[in-house]
Order: sequence, then C-alpha cells, then structure tokens
Amino acid sequence: MIELESEFVTEVFTGFGERGVAAEVVASNIVREVKEYLASEAPVGIYLADQLLLPLALAGKGSFPKMSPSRNTLTNIDVIKKFLPVSLTIAKDSNCWEVTCS
Repeated sequence: MIELESEFVTEVFTGFGERGVAAEVVASNIVREVKEYLASEAPVGIYLADQLLLPLALAGKGSFPKMSPSRNTLTNIDVIKKFLPVSLTIAKDSNCWEVTCS
C-alpha cells in the first residue's frame, strides 16, 4: 500500500498478492500506478473519482479533474443518471479529464 498526501486530497494505492504472482510484480504494479498519477495533472485518481461521483450528483452541480476514466467510473455515471435528474459528463481537457455535473 502506498499513500500520497497533499494539501487537499489523499490518494491510496493498493495491491494484493495472488497465487503464482511474485511479490515484486505486485509491488511494481503499484509503483507504476503511483508514477502515472504523479505524472498526470489531475488531483483525483482513477478510482477516487468513483467515490466522488455520488456526492457531486447529490450536490447537483460542480466538477473535478481526474485521470482517465475507468470502466467503473463510466458505469457509475450511467447508473447515477438513471436515479437522479442530473447531467453528468466526462470529457478530455488538456492532460486530464473533467467530470462535470449540471
């Protein structure tokens, strides 16, 4: 587990061992994810966005920059739109993606 703290956000990266997968491989995968996060300009990582979508939708408006969308993020956006009368969009903006609710 690697935890990165900044002034406004904390990102936690985890990796879990699997039978037949060397610990070094698990660790290198986590390090790769951390490097990708640090290289991006987005304060919100791939998986943290999933947790922020519902509060954003309940607030009814707002936005945040994030790293590239995961399949789970896209699915969560579709599900939220079925239950709440909001417009959630995600679009590429320079070096990151912008999630917007209106």
